[in-house]
Amino acid sequence: MWSKIAIIVVILKICESLSIPLSNNATNESFLNNPKYLNYNELTAFFKQLENDYPNIAKLHSIGKSVKNRDIWALQINKNVRNRELLTPMFKYVANMHGDETVGRQLTIYLAQYLLYNYGKDDRVTKIVNNIDVYLMPSMNPDGFENSLEGNCESKKDYIGRENENRVDLNRDFPDQFDVKQKGSTGRQPETIALMTWIVSRPFVLSGNLHGGAVVASYPYDDSNTGRTCCKESPTPDNNLFKQLALTYAQLNSVMSTGTACKDDTFDNGITNGAYWYEVHGGMQDFNYIHSNCFEVTFELSCCKFPSSVELPHQWRLNKNSLLTFMEAAHWGVKGTVTDSEGEPILDADVVIVGINHNVTTSNRGEYWRLLLPGSYELYAAAYGYNPSNRVSIKVVDGQTTIQNFVLQKSESSYKTGAHNEILNTTKPKLDKYGFMIPPQFKHHHYLELEKFLKYYNESYPNITDLKSIGKSVQGRNLYVLVLGNTPLKHMPGKPEFKYIANMHGNEVVGRELLLLLIKYLCENYGTDERVTHILNTTRVHIMPSMNPDGYEISMEGDAASGLGRSNANNIDLNRNFPDQYGVNQYNAVTQPETRAVMDWILSEPFVLSANLHNGALVANYPFDDNNNLRNGVENLTPDDKVFKYLAHTYANAHRVMHEGQPCPMFPDERFKGGITNGAKWYIVTGGMQDWNYVAAGCMEITLEIGCYKYPRSSELPNFWLDNKEALLTFMEQVHRGVHGFVFSTIGHTIKNAEVYVEGIDHIVETGKDGDYWRILLPGKYNLTATARGYESYTQEITVPENGTVQANFTLMRDDPQHWASAYDFGVSDNQFNPKYHANNELYAIMAELENKYPDTAEFVSGDNFISMSIRSLKISHQVDSSEETKYHIAIMGNLFATQPIGREISIYFARHLLQGHKYQDPTIMKILNNSVIHIIPVVDTAFEKIWGDYPKSVRGNSGPNSFTCNNISVDFKQVGDQILNTGNRGNGNQQTVTNAFKHMLLEEKFDLILNFEGGSSGIIYPKPKDQIEIWKTLGETYTKSLKVTHSCPNSVVGTDDILTDYIYHEYNTPMFTTKITCCEYPAVENIPYIWRETLIPSMNFLSIVKTGVEGTVRDTDSNLMKNATVKVLGSNKIYEVTKISAHFKIILPSGKYSLEVNCHGYMPKVVSIMVQKDEILYADIILDKASEEISNNNDNNAEITNSIEQEPVLEGESIHFGVKGYIRDNLNHPVPNAKIEIKENNYTIFSNKEGKYVVELEPGKYTIKASSEGYKSSVKYIEVSNIKNLPKYVMFTLTKDTNVMGLPRLVFIIFAGCISLAVVVILIFLYNACKTKKDYGLLSQNLYYEDFKDFDDSKETELFRTPLKSEKLITRPYFDDDDEDDNDNDDPYSNSSSEEDTILLRGEKYEKVPVHTLIS
Repeated sequence: MWSKIAIIVVILKICESLSIPLSNNATNESFLNNPKYLNYNELTAFFKQLENDYPNIAKLHSIGKSVKNRDIWALQINKNVRNRELLTPMFKYVANMHGDETVGRQLTIYLAQYLLYNYGKDDRVTKIVNNIDVYLMPSMNPDGFENSLEGNCESKKDYIGRENENRVDLNRDFPDQFDVKQKGSTGRQPETIALMTWIVSRPFVLSGNLHGGAVVASYPYDDSNTGRTCCKESPTPDNNLFKQLALTYAQLNSVMSTGTACKDDTFDNGITNGAYWYEVHGGMQDFNYIHSNCFEVTFELSCCKFPSSVELPHQWRLNKNSLLTFMEAAHWGVKGTVTDSEGEPILDADVVIVGINHNVTTSNRGEYWRLLLPGSYELYAAAYGYNPSNRVSIKVVDGQTTIQNFVLQKSESSYKTGAHNEILNTTKPKLDKYGFMIPPQFKHHHYLELEKFLKYYNESYPNITDLKSIGKSVQGRNLYVLVLGNTPLKHMPGKPEFKYIANMHGNEVVGRELLLLLIKYLCENYGTDERVTHILNTTRVHIMPSMNPDGYEISMEGDAASGLGRSNANNIDLNRNFPDQYGVNQYNAVTQPETRAVMDWILSEPFVLSANLHNGALVANYPFDDNNNLRNGVENLTPDDKVFKYLAHTYANAHRVMHEGQPCPMFPDERFKGGITNGAKWYIVTGGMQDWNYVAAGCMEITLEIGCYKYPRSSELPNFWLDNKEALLTFMEQVHRGVHGFVFSTIGHTIKNAEVYVEGIDHIVETGKDGDYWRILLPGKYNLTATARGYESYTQEITVPENGTVQANFTLMRDDPQHWASAYDFGVSDNQFNPKYHANNELYAIMAELENKYPDTAEFVSGDNFISMSIRSLKISHQVDSSEETKYHIAIMGNLFATQPIGREISIYFARHLLQGHKYQDPTIMKILNNSVIHIIPVVDTAFEKIWGDYPKSVRGNSGPNSFTCNNISVDFKQVGDQILNTGNRGNGNQQTVTNAFKHMLLEEKFDLILNFEGGSSGIIYPKPKDQIEIWKTLGETYTKSLKVTHSCPNSVVGTDDILTDYIYHEYNTPMFTTKITCCEYPAVENIPYIWRETLIPSMNFLSIVKTGVEGTVRDTDSNLMKNATVKVLGSNKIYEVTKISAHFKIILPSGKYSLEVNCHGYMPKVVSIMVQKDEILYADIILDKASEEISNNNDNNAEITNSIEQEPVLEGESIHFGVKGYIRDNLNHPVPNAKIEIKENNYTIFSNKEGKYVVELEPGKYTIKASSEGYKSSVKYIEVSNIKNLPKYVMFTLTKDTNVMGLPRLVFIIFAGCISLAVVVILIFLYNACKTKKDYGLLSQNLYYEDFKDFDDSKETELFRTPLKSEKLITRPYFDDDDEDDNDNDDPYSNSSSEEDTILLRGEKYEKVPVHTLIS
């Protein structure tokens, strides 16, 4: 029995010595069969297979490349491998740093297999994988391993295999704390740089570095500043902790714990301080402790560096328990989070253990881990911009992790007062002269290299970076953006967004490389450089190195100024391709994929500040980049001009030479004062990105031209970096200038898309989805207003300090629509409640109802003629049935395009407002309607109801949207607005009929102006003729100046534009003003009442211009009316015709001094100076003198043009550069074919075609044109042909029938002839009666009636006539009166008539138009 017990004891002792756990049979260690070393290719394939086999708990990472471009693999193992759980500590093993020290390499492979194979089966393994984020790196030096030889216990000659391919010992290549001469990462190996980056970018807690050549656990420091080579300890502040960590590994390794495993080695308990053993300068374990939160110990595992593979199972069994237990030490001590008062994590907060001169810092999730031995401690947390926490006492218990969280309060002055300096300093890394810890490669990066660079820094710094592609180029290349900050994955409320974009022009490359260097600089200096850390903690920075990767790929290094590669693959200049506030042209008519991607990206984030980096000059260029006249050298300033100048100066002054404003060699005369310029003043750029940013996205962007040459040699890049480094950082910091805050509702919800604007600055910013906003402002006092749809606006005064920013929050109250209607809209509740998009017939019915409701003020015009059959209108005027000749005619119109439906509803709202205001006798409306006839035309293009989609058409009550909601709308046909311009296309069906009706309406009504409501943009579009005086601009400003603020729209949708506006003005002599009242083409129906609110006051102020102007009558010296006279305001090309009845003219003019030129054929021109006062219409009675050399009748109808030269007519469709064209028609709107058109000055004669059309080419100038035709009265007009090429003057003649007979008007002739005829008849009758009397002859006896019939018995006579009464007095009456017996009893002599042949005159009721639906019913 005792012998059996002895055998068992021996077996147990052997097991203990071999560190073989008795539970071995419960775990899978099949990997120990057939042991071998895996080379690089085998390792790569094997780890990829493990990742594939265990995708939920294993993930393979390449953290860099070796000299020979081999991947440096690290296998991550954790239950949440894709998303580490909060406060899960990160652990790493790094092996094979020396390529010929191989045991650790294979043990990490075994460890990976052991953890994966036994997860969920072994409790200890499962607990480790669930609670520790493990990274295993088998080989830091794969090149060295491939150069080593199995079985060599010592290194090869010259350390081949030990060192990397460049013959550098990697464990001597890290920055050393005691080497004051060594700076940063200059000259370091790629393997070293990869590990340095990996270490500082991840919050590792604990690490083991596996070596060979001895058997011992070595802890920091590895060197000292004593100059010794050994034999003196160099302890860290955590010396006791490091000793215990080393002992934890060594004591469980039966060989290591002896301390005498290798010849001549003696280590107490198998551990040693590194410097005491021998000093290692530039070691990795010291770098871990000094430059990160990670505690690392070096484990030497075998006396032989590269033992035979048959030894590997033994080595696994010897080290397995040590490897697992050391990993579990990651839970020692205390951990927790550091957050602010709002619960947001604080990155890079310091957690200080009182009495231990070494701090750890928090991750981007606010986590920290502090390894501590069991005991009692005092600790606190502190961070830049926050007050330090109070000190707290904790107790660390063996086998447990203490949790201690901190909440810090913000303090603007905490850093300045020194609170942050209480934190015990750690040693900062040394940087090279360019500011980098790891030396950069100054080179040009093509697309694949750029992609690799960005992915590398994203993987190396995952806590502060996020890489994404925002779209594709034409050729399918990714448009990469790297986001940097302590919260890179998403926008954090209250944190501003900043962006840099470069390489928009593919051959302008310096910005591309500078941004890559900036990425490297920010990543490497984060956490160690106070300025960089503050930028990334307080700002989310977006960097787009290349917007045009396709163009870059065909560009050539050394290119100074060519255009090769400038444009994208579609040969489009991307900086001309953005929507432009002044219209669409050939450069931005089709949006390129790069442009669209950038626009979508910009609108997806609340960007505050931006810069666009270019080459070709040296200047900071600020908006606007173009002007409405497209004239180079004409400065066009934004409302924020002072801020933009400040921003441009900020960059230029921080740049080493830009502020000097010196010219580039290629442009020696191009100097920029202070190194800045306004874009439009420099040269015009339409469709530029910086203007679009400001106008559409609310982001302030400047363009930085950072070098004279487009694609300089890579050798020049270091100087470019030094020139721009400080400027790039300084400009980013400006994102915090001004005011920022939140907009809340009264119940505490944030309000997105609220508008915030500054009094006196016509520019708004909108709140983001979290209700936050930023407004860059210079120091000073401002009135700041916040407004949102459905809320009452609120204004507060703020003061922006000299250096910094101020926070201003708003709380808005819900508004009362009925109260608004009563205050501003005469109580018209239909304009505030139950909004609806009406069908065409519904709109016509509303117009008819308005006529019925306001019969003295409104008249519904429908179906009376060709025009009104296609385009219905509602005429509104005071006493609408009275003469309109002396009134202005104003059209208020919507829906010229089917895709622009908002004007349909707003014009009806306007009609209700005017009619109800007239009913209440509002003074402004009364004066408007006394002076004007308002034509409400809600529907021109009737096709809207065919394309309005499945969106809601109505809502009940009043819905208060917090944002603009736009419905999608599109067409596949030409809209009316398009067909107006397309004269060559006759169109089809109803669309063309409506277009023709609209053109005829313009010709016949001769509107003084049109107010057209549309969406899709903001502001107002008005005619822009090349006049000396800008009447239309002044009138248009009446509208824009009444806007509280101009909305910024993300996309300018084409509807009515400058081209169509100018065409209608020049072709039809009609000024049209199009107000863009909403950013949406097709706003959601609930928005309509709010759009009306924003539109009403500016539109009424605009309409009030009809209260100002001049009117009068033109006569000759004999007071004859000059019905063919024309009036022109000098300085303007527009000619006004007097009316044909009273020779009256009436012109809308802004207040001011003017000169009127009055002309009439046969009379001397006359110029009259007038002074127009605001809100008054000046009356001017103008008398013309006859021209001495011509004889004309009163109306110039008989003016003769003799010896004329007959010109060949211009062929149909043939264009002319200058001249006149038009129609000849009669007063029934029928064409007058073969009418004669005579031009007096040129002595030309042409004839109209069968459709009444005519065209004549004339040089610019003034002409007298007479139109005549047989059977019609001639008409004479005095016109002026402008010098605008390819836009001839449009003149229409209306000829009336010549009804004169024998030189007299037909009516006069009929009356005269009738009188003569009557006189002749009277004379003949008189003569006849005279003859009859003379002969005593008559038809009846001349005796009395009773005398002729006194003997006659009337009872016996059949009589033709019988006297109705017997009286001596003869009563005369109409022959058809039967009697008058009831004359006294009946007031109506016809009421009792029974004859069907009685003639009865009935007075009918006045005709009233009724709504269409009433007629139908």
